[in-house]
Amino acid sequence: MLPAIVLLVALAFPGTIGAQELEARAYANTPVGVNFIGIGYSHSAGNVFFDPALPVEDADARINAVFVRYLRSLTLFGKPAKVKATLPWTTGHWEGVLGGEHGTRDATGLADARVGFDILVSGAPPLEPADFAAFQQRTIIGLSLDLVMPTGDYDPTKVVNISSNRWAINPELAVSQNLGGGWTGEAVGSVWFFTDNNDFFNGLTLEQDTLFALKLSAIRTVRPGFWWGFGLGYGRGGTTRVNGIVRQTLQRNWRFAAFMAYPLAPNQGVVVSLLSGVTRRVGGDFDSFGVAYQYSWGGR
Repeated sequence: MLPAIVLLVALAFPGTIGAQELEARAYANTPVGVNFIGIGYSHSAGNVFFDPALPVEDADARINAVFVRYLRSLTLFGKPAKVKATLPWTTGHWEGVLGGEHGTRDATGLADARVGFDILVSGAPPLEPADFAAFQQRTIIGLSLDLVMPTGDYDPTKVVNISSNRWAINPELAVSQNLGGGWTGEAVGSVWFFTDNNDFFNGLTLEQDTLFALKLSAIRTVRPGFWWGFGLGYGRGGTTRVNGIVRQTLQRNWRFAAFMAYPLAPNQGVVVSLLSGVTRRVGGDFDSFGVAYQYSWGGR
């Protein structure tokens, strides 16, 4: 019989990422040749819901993360695009009751790095910074591709880890629409593909099916650099198998978010976000708070 807690790493953090990521204005047009660097912090806390067949009760997690992110806008195939990279550092505390006994796990270290690019294929011409102020958005169609790499700290003798010890690929298709009155609406369809973790726990193999997500956002721009909004995300799929045995881990999870950006200077600003989740079956039912500072320079 498999250890009852072996699905924690798949359910407590990596498996619900697709519906949780409600990043606003990811597909807004940006002047070409600008560099952005951001430093941020997030705190997440909440319950973890397991495969109903497993004797795990009252499981919860508290996760703190600090990240550094770099982004550069450029022209790709004659279209405005961005390349980006994120490196997070995470500390977490997990606890729960397994078979009537209380257990805890603490872990600290680098989490999995992430790289990717976005491209706006329609509705947004590449613009110099001097010409950008005159740009009036209508309908923008964008594509993105992100790659999560297993670069974080991982111990195969532990059932809870910061790294997922596998690769993940996330393509997206997005539509951003000017709704008038300072409002912009965004709709994003997202798919997550996972490779296998062949050293999941003492040599077990973890497989996870494709996870599909739909994300909707509404953003109100007050003035350049100052905006606020809210978002909704739904994720479905991601059933797991351990050593070929299918687990009852189909995810049907909702995420809600509110966010605000405020400029400190023409090339500096802060973004604050709040996120809450509703998990209907398995996964992490987290409330999260995040704050990030961003600095930009350049422009060809």
